[in-house]
Amino acid sequence: MMEKLKLAVFELTDCGGCALNILFIYERLFDLLEFYEISEFHMATSLSGENHYDVALITGTVSSQRDLALLKEARNHSDYLIALGTCATHGSVQASVEGSIRKKLEEVYGDKGNPMRALDSKPVVEYVAVDFALPGCPYDKEEIYQVLIDIAKGVEPVRKDYPVCVECKLNEYECVLVKKNLPCLGPITYGGCNAACIRSGLGCIGCRGPLPGEVNPASEYEILKDLGYDEDYIIRKFKTFARWEP
Repeated sequence: MMEKLKLAVFELTDCGGCALNILFIYERLFDLLEFYEISEFHMATSLSGENHYDVALITGTVSSQRDLALLKEARNHSDYLIALGTCATHGSVQASVEGSIRKKLEEVYGDKGNPMRALDSKPVVEYVAVDFALPGCPYDKEEIYQVLIDIAKGVEPVRKDYPVCVECKLNEYECVLVKKNLPCLGPITYGGCNAACIRSGLGCIGCRGPLPGEVNPASEYEILKDLGYDEDYIIRKFKTFARWEP
């Protein structure tokens, strides 16, 4: 019988939704347990104490010295590290709107000593090298299921390298940006959600973070301006899930 892989889930500063989403795999979680032994997962088990993990998932942003220490521990003690969720991959909402947390703490508490040991919120990928990054706020639970199954079977997980617009075309959805003049960040956002917002008749809000490479955020910015959206609104849209200026 094949020896099970040691799996750990570590949570940094976030809402908890990305860790909880793993449990929402429901009965398919038992399929994963055929391949994995959960060695660390505070939301699901009190078991702890392993010093080596075959696969580690880490959610949230690095927002404190505690987060940074936990992240380094996860990296140093795992063979395969996955940044899970847009907080971990891009910084998400807290990193984009927070600004300088130390300055804000000083304004509120008048203490330059930073007793909370807070750091400006940044994504995991800015501190350590990760083996796989899966964005989403939250990500599709089927994605992490497939990633973990692939790893268990010795297959490198597929990395999405296309925008949400590709999924719109595959599903034959009407383009809400062109046809309805709705603000849609699909052309510059990581695909993988199967165009969930567009399926609901809405514009993509960019929750999977900006897609790097050959995308053209400047063009997207000009299109939204031409549709009558003001500059402040567009910049807020661009920055909601990543510390990113158009």
